[in-house]
Amino acid sequence: MPRHHAQHPLDPAADAALLLRRIAFGTLALLLPIASLVSRRAAVVLAPIGVVLLVIAMLIEDPRDFVSRLKRSIFSLPGLILIGLVAWALLSLVWSPYTSSATEKAGNIVLAVALGFLGNAALPERMRASNLNLAPLGAGTAAAFALALIVATALRHQDTDAGVERGISVILIMAWPALAWLLSRERGLSALALALIVGLLSLTRFEDGEAVAMICGAVAFGAVSANRERAAAMVAAAMAGLILLAPILPFLMIPIVSRLPDSTLAPSLAVWADVISSAPIQLVTGHGLDTVLRGRLIGALPTSTPTTLLFETWYELGLVGAAAAAFCLYIAVRAAGRMPGALAAGGVAAFTTAFALSALGFATLQPWWLMTLTSVVLLFGAIARGQYRTDRPVAPLLKSPSTTRPKAGGTPA
Repeated sequence: MPRHHAQHPLDPAADAALLLRRIAFGTLALLLPIASLVSRRAAVVLAPIGVVLLVIAMLIEDPRDFVSRLKRSIFSLPGLILIGLVAWALLSLVWSPYTSSATEKAGNIVLAVALGFLGNAALPERMRASNLNLAPLGAGTAAAFALALIVATALRHQDTDAGVERGISVILIMAWPALAWLLSRERGLSALALALIVGLLSLTRFEDGEAVAMICGAVAFGAVSANRERAAAMVAAAMAGLILLAPILPFLMIPIVSRLPDSTLAPSLAVWADVISSAPIQLVTGHGLDTVLRGRLIGALPTSTPTTLLFETWYELGLVGAAAAAFCLYIAVRAAGRMPGALAAGGVAAFTTAFALSALGFATLQPWWLMTLTSVVLLFGAIARGQYRTDRPVAPLLKSPSTTRPKAGGTPA
């Protein structure tokens, strides 16, 4: 008689949720790094779309679970401190002399934080490998496309377009979750190929600091791979310490930098030291959000004013904002160091690369950079939920005495 296979009942809602989640990860992991090479606002548009699709998929499957996760993340200690930091940035609008532009900047920060909370709560308990495979596919394809554009531009003896340069930075930071996923699935050759192509891409951006930031990330990756707990703690303490001790950095570095021939850092450090010594009271409250950029544009600050995140944090948000930012970063790096397997090294490396880029004055709090970092955090969270594969124990091959055949002489074997 023919055997009829049991069919599972169709669930259109579950199928719709799976499709929406696949489109969401295709948007964040595959489309975003490629589109960043051709559009300067790709991350600003695609990251919210991806998060909204994730939220809709989770609301279809289990809205109660989504709400409970969102409450737990918001009311956790790191969540409350992050919300306090955002609230202080919003409060600084009261004394910021550039309220209009500062309001726009504050809105971008609030949107990025909100998307992070919503996207993290919308991730399912278990992620499908088919969705997560889009991360290395997107990063690798975008890196190859970027290298092709750079080679074509060099053959034409033209300068690289600013949009391509911005897209390269997106690819470099998004390569870390892709590399971590490949290593967690023991795909060594694929991980090596991705590392090589991304490494070559970063070498094309050596003058602007991206290569230095990637080297810092690679060092952190190796250190965490060797000793996860100690290396993660050291990296977290170093980042938080640099933020907290930023006001004294120019006084320590000026004697060293001034001895270097043709140093371009000396004027910036001199402005940094002068601002700190001339307005010590504002070290507590800050001058208000977006005062560094607008001050340079209208001439209120010298053109040699540093654009590093370390200076901007203290100048705009003061001690309160710097302390909250340092604590949030410390907790985030330590949490990344506790992720399973290769994700710990990849997460700490991603934080190190992003912090190094911001400390070197590249894309501190611009909207496209905030949305890119939000997408990277969500990718790491999704990859952490895809590490549920377990190994089945091997059943031993035993011969039962009752089933052994007797020898010719009649005695059992």
